[in-house]
Amino acid sequence: MSDFSAIKLIDACGLACPLPLLKLKQTLHGMQAGEQVRLLASDPNSQRDIQRFCQIAGYSVTLTHSDNQYFEFVVTKLNP
Repeated sequence: MSDFSAIKLIDACGLACPLPLLKLKQTLHGMQAGEQVRLLASDPNSQRDIQRFCQIAGYSVTLTHSDNQYFEFVVTKLNP
């Protein structure tokens, strides 16, 4: 896995969808291709929403943690 200290972090725990997705979109907008963002979310709907958004928008997404408390995603911006 990548060095998490070099990755931007969004802590969206406690926020209901679509807020985690909106925070992710805002962060990705200001990033360069190849940069990564780590998103923490506690809303169970975020798992479906984040993965679907990344698929449609052309971002790479990996679910690195999933339990009853939170989900952790690492999203890589592939396009400029």
